Amino acid sequence: SRTMGSVTAGNPLYVASEVRWPSLLFSVGKSHGFAIQLRSRGFVQGDNIPSALRTMYYRRLDTPATPVASGTWGDFNLSQQSFTEASLSYGLQLINLRSHKLKIGGTVKRMFGARVGYLQGTAGRYDIRPFDGAQEDEKELLLTNFSYEAGYSYPNQALAIGDLFDTNKYGGGWGYDLGATYELGSTWNRLQDDDDARPGYVLRLSASVTDLGAIRYEGDDSRVISGSQNRTVLRQAALETIGNQGVDGFMSVFPAQTTSTLMQEARLPTALHLEADLQLLKSFFINVAQTRRYGDAPQSALDLTQPDLLTITPRFENEDSDFALPLTFIEGNKRVSMGALARFGPFHVGFSNLNGLLNRKDPDATRATFMYVGFSAWRFKERK
Repeated sequence: SRTMGSVTAGNPLYVASEVRWPSLLFSVGKSHGFAIQLRSRGFVQGDNIPSALRTMYYRRLDTPATPVASGTWGDFNLSQQSFTEASLSYGLQLINLRSHKLKIGGTVKRMFGARVGYLQGTAGRYDIRPFDGAQEDEKELLLTNFSYEAGYSYPNQALAIGDLFDTNKYGGGWGYDLGATYELGSTWNRLQDDDDARPGYVLRLSASVTDLGAIRYEGDDSRVISGSQNRTVLRQAALETIGNQGVDGFMSVFPAQTTSTLMQEARLPTALHLEADLQLLKSFFINVAQTRRYGDAPQSALDLTQPDLLTITPRFENEDSDFALPLTFIEGNKRVSMGALARFGPFHVGFSNLNGLLNRKDPDATRATFMYVGFSAWRFKERK
């Protein structure tokens, strides 16, 4: 799965993406299940980035697309973080009656190859304005009472696979998931063939807590700088340096008054998930799922989080195909995200937000869609 654009519209800024590598799920008897999974995850988060500055960054300072603007600012932060996780899951079916089933499970995850770059600070005021000697439509950015801190865990270099587990170069840590499901009722007698995997419950209730844990950064090649300026001016060349080189570029543009190494933890985006899955007709379901941030508010720009959301999904499951239309309400977005997913035999494809693909000019529409493409293979034991 992969996302394109910002998941949230406006403030806060939130972009998430992940690549799910091949995974394996297998059962032992009727009560035990195991899974081995590998995925790579990435996040971009920002808080209190004014819309005028976002427009300036996207549209450049030397075009008419960036208007003259000014305003008070305040505290802000922006971070980019990525890592890979390998996980082992175990599920246990505690109750397995015809009309009552209770299952619990847990996952332990090892994060490795983690990298982060961040910027946080405060500014009294910003002004996007023309300047003396400027070419047509060329502007500059003036910041007043600007204090900043910027840092990275490892310099920008090509990825070396052999270094992913080197904690002196990349961050690492541990994470955990816990969950339970309860199934009530049975809408029809099971078919004689064991390969009909359609759910038979009338109602399934689920609860889980995911991403408990943190990533630790403590590499010798990390760097953190801080400083302050009463008045500073940026033009397009400086913005391109920052855009092309990230935190390295920011450090080359702004002087460092103090320098240190990065020795800090980044908390994972811990979330509480509640879900109800109701079978209204045979093979037709309505799923309602809510995700909420869990735990204390972020303590630093490195702590990961996620927006609260509610998803309502009508779904049809046949023996050989599935169809679903998820409607997701994301905190802070004015438009609902309407998705579409389908499975035909071993293949599946889906989008979490068709508006992100079809309605690019709506200023209130979410700019992102998660895109899913997958293939599954399975084998059943022969019946004795």
